Amino acid sequence: MRKVVLITGASSGVGLALCRRLLKEDDELHLCLACRNLSKAEAVRDALLASHPTAEVSIVQVDVSSLPSVFRASKELKQRFQRLDYVYLNAGIMPNPRLNIKALFRGLFSRKVIHMFSTAEGLLTQNDKITADGLQEVFETNVFGHFILGLYSSVVCPGTMLTNITYGILPPLIWTLIMPIIWLLRFFANAFTLTPDNGTEALVWLFHQKPESLNPLVKYLSATNGFGSNYVTSRKMDLDEDIAEKFYQNLLELEKRIRVTIQKTDTQS
Repeated sequence: MRKVVLITGASSGVGLALCRRLLKEDDELHLCLACRNLSKAEAVRDALLASHPTAEVSIVQVDVSSLPSVFRASKELKQRFQRLDYVYLNAGIMPNPRLNIKALFRGLFSRKVIHMFSTAEGLLTQNDKITADGLQEVFETNVFGHFILGLYSSVVCPGTMLTNITYGILPPLIWTLIMPIIWLLRFFANAFTLTPDNGTEALVWLFHQKPESLNPLVKYLSATNGFGSNYVTSRKMDLDEDIAEKFYQNLLELEKRIRVTIQKTDTQS
């Protein structure tokens, strides 16, 4: 029986790279591409089937920044599949990211310079907005749109990569000039995976693990050393369990309110 793998945000970046790598691991998979843009998803499906003709690839249209879209996709998946063996909640956004020049120069002359470049902490700003559901777009897309699926999951970090999102932060010439520096930084910080393919290392590693063997309080990170070799590291998440529990309960309450609102809207329409 074919294993069924659902990947959100599968039409580009890490999601697309993950599709390719998983099919190299097992070309008998059934991949379900959960994407917002149907035409892009169809092009990806055709390309994947051309290179892996023994696989099965299907599409479900979903916009995780729209809760009605998430609920509709969930119902469709339940009707279409008896089970999902793997679910990769990859979709996310970073709207209009901009580099904080002042923070960059302050960090260059501090002891946290490696940490700053490997995490981008404090370096980026972004313009958020309110969705039709009344929530912040980044929160709804990156967190809540996946939370309402009701799944237990492992936390994964792909590292620092160059994708369509990050390329928009700086002009192409600047990226060309700083790339040698970033490559050198790999000898001091393993978080610079740089490519989506390298960034999927931890995701592919999880594909081979038994869920019961994974620690829910551990984050699994894709890493690339100075010589370009990929590997996986793990790190216990630095969190306050009491605060995390309160946040979880708040998310559950928000989910209840949202479901009631959507049901009322559906009834009226």
